[in-house]
Amino acid sequence: MNWRNLMDAARQQPGQTQLHPAGPPTQEQLKRAISSAYYAMFHALCKSNADTLAGTGIAPLSREIWTRTYRALNHQQARRQLLQTQRRLPAPAQAFAEIFDNMQTQRNEADYNPHSRFSRDQVTKLLDAAEAATEEYMQMPRGDRRAVAALVLLQDRRAG
Repeated sequence: MNWRNLMDAARQQPGQTQLHPAGPPTQEQLKRAISSAYYAMFHALCKSNADTLAGTGIAPLSREIWTRTYRALNHQQARRQLLQTQRRLPAPAQAFAEIFDNMQTQRNEADYNPHSRFSRDQVTKLLDAAEAATEEYMQMPRGDRRAVAALVLLQDRRAG
């Protein structure tokens, strides 16, 4: 899953469709954009975790390990661990954690609250923040991203 493709899908302003030939985007379209942007962030984090911890080998066992590492993170775990370790992270990862938290909240509103409403301006600002934070996170040195991967994937048994 390519996070940039998901972000591009989120950024595609609702165009002309048979149901909505012109005019402002519908709430469903705005909500889908928020959801796609959040998933772009989530999949970027999963890819970074897999790339830095498992490597990018093509041998069958390497691919299996990479896939397991990619899939090891769940949404609540990602949010919780990013927030718990945020102050110890490099600045781009701190920003990513803060925006990830906000995007997960907004995605929950968009996907699960039928009464939620968003403006095009609000959605554009959310997408801009999500894309910038993800871009900066993915450009962090590999070692820093590896440390974040370990912090979000490996539970500290002493803490619980």
